[in-house]
Amino acid sequence: MKFLAPILAALMLTGIAVQAADDPYADAVEIRHGLMMQMANDLGKVGAMVKGDAPFDAAIAAKATANVAAVASVISLEQFPAGSENGASADSFAKVELWANTDDFLAKLADLNTAAGSLQTAAVDLDSLKAAMAGVGKACAACHSSYRIKE
Repeated sequence: MKFLAPILAALMLTGIAVQAADDPYADAVEIRHGLMMQMANDLGKVGAMVKGDAPFDAAIAAKATANVAAVASVISLEQFPAGSENGASADSFAKVELWANTDDFLAKLADLNTAAGSLQTAAVDLDSLKAAMAGVGKACAACHSSYRIKE
């Protein structure tokens, strides 16, 4: 019985490796999920300040908005290889329309970068942060409504 746990663990790991081998886009999907989760985490901190659920803290706002700008700057088509759409790649929420409209997708990424830069600059006071947060929300919503299926 004491050998059962290592055997089960090995079988589970083998299953995971086979699943990843079956999906050549698994790494790209995982990377883009990680980037979006990091952005959501930092936007949550700023959003709590904007909504009054947390006091404004310039140091936290500066770090969180710098993270948002950094993450926005690395999102590219590299994390969205053709074929990694929902239904074809495990855990993907990307709509197939993204690859038919890459110019629009890239324009939306540029809008996100602009909004994220403005958010970072606005981290000096609550009123500025509130105004800039609306721009980031608009940029995120524009891309998600066009190119992401709802969970």
